[in-house]
Amino acid sequence: MISSPFRILILFIILLGSAYFFVFGRALQQDENHKAILLHLPVVIITHKAVKIDDKTFFAANKESFIERMKRDGFVFTEQMGAGYFFNKDGISYVSESRMYSSHFMVFTIPKEK
Repeated sequence: MISSPFRILILFIILLGSAYFFVFGRALQQDENHKAILLHLPVVIITHKAVKIDDKTFFAANKESFIERMKRDGFVFTEQMGAGYFFNKDGISYVSESRMYSSHFMVFTIPKEK
């Protein structure tokens, strides 16, 4: 027989998983690091900051939080052209590409030298 707290925990996990699939169902078809995004999602929601999810991408709620993160890393934002965000650092130009992960979150590539 399963104890009551264990049942509540199982129910909570199922409910949380269902909510995640309901909100991000279409996004799960994209070629992204979904496990890392799921682990960093609470940080993005609570702090409204961009977080690095792997060696190729950042996850953020909006472009402003990504630009602020790049400023902390020493990049100077110069302009945006479509999905491209242009930065300068130490006299070198960099570009980062963005894409929507869902209607509320974005994925950005690590800035690469142009």
